[in-house]
Amino acid sequence: MSMEKQEHSALTIEQQSDLIVKVFQVSLDALTESGLDEVDALNGMLSQIAVLVDPDVLSHAVDLNKQYRAIYLEK
Repeated sequence: MSMEKQEHSALTIEQQSDLIVKVFQVSLDALTESGLDEVDALNGMLSQIAVLVDPDVLSHAVDLNKQYRAIYLEK
């Protein structure tokens, strides 16, 4: 197991980001294939994340949402 942790710690920030995006997409796909619509799947994943992260991180995420949500919806 320590070897596995070493491999993960050797990932660059870009590799870590790519991995997170891929896992997130696979999770979203699995939930939608199980019958949830995309919004419900995203809300479920967000609820789990909200429980796990530090409140300061969650507060920062809310700030980002306020700044960028409208731009995202325009795309």
